[in-house]
Amino acid sequence: MSNPLEFAPGFVSPLTDKEHATIGRIAILWGQIESCVDDLLPHISGLTTEQVEALQLYNKPMSQKVAFLKGSVPRYPHDRFKEPILNFCALIDETKVQRNHVFHGMWGWRGDTKKQRVFPAARKQSSPDAPLPASKLPGLEKKLCKCSRLGFDVFAQIELGQLTRHPLTRFFHHRDEPDGSIPQWLEQWSERNPWNSDDPDQIAPAGQLPRRSSLYPEK
Repeated sequence: MSNPLEFAPGFVSPLTDKEHATIGRIAILWGQIESCVDDLLPHISGLTTEQVEALQLYNKPMSQKVAFLKGSVPRYPHDRFKEPILNFCALIDETKVQRNHVFHGMWGWRGDTKKQRVFPAARKQSSPDAPLPASKLPGLEKKLCKCSRLGFDVFAQIELGQLTRHPLTRFFHHRDEPDGSIPQWLEQWSERNPWNSDDPDQIAPAGQLPRRSSLYPEK
């Protein structure tokens, strides 16, 4: 006989579907930001990808990777990129506490005796008196959108010598082809399923992760 509680978690989430969706977009944005950091590490440090891998930098916690990136900036020979890189790192550091609460905190109901209200928040054992209210999720998403774009823009200019990338390159992982070019399968699939807008940033409100409202066909 199957256990009806086999897939029931220990706790119930206090968040709405909308708030759950926001956390999902925050997770995707964080993946984009970490990818930008990984892409920038060999360029800014002057190391080869093989040397970065040998130092196991890609496997380090994000804080250590960002610290290494910031430490490499003074030696980077192209001055015009130094400030944008440091701004990118500063925004990562600025969102660290809230981000850690979102992903590593315990979500539950929180009582505010002064204002006599109850609200959903994430609490970490390391800072039990400073929970993250769910009301701050949209602001965090907005900052991470900015952070992701900063990293994207800097890497695009360093790697390609230009700010603008082919629109299709914003939809895949840039790892299929050795030179980061658009793979043939994506070109062919895109021809069969054309994007309905020249500007993907227009499909979501400002400060939210651009995304489709429905799934693309797989073929």
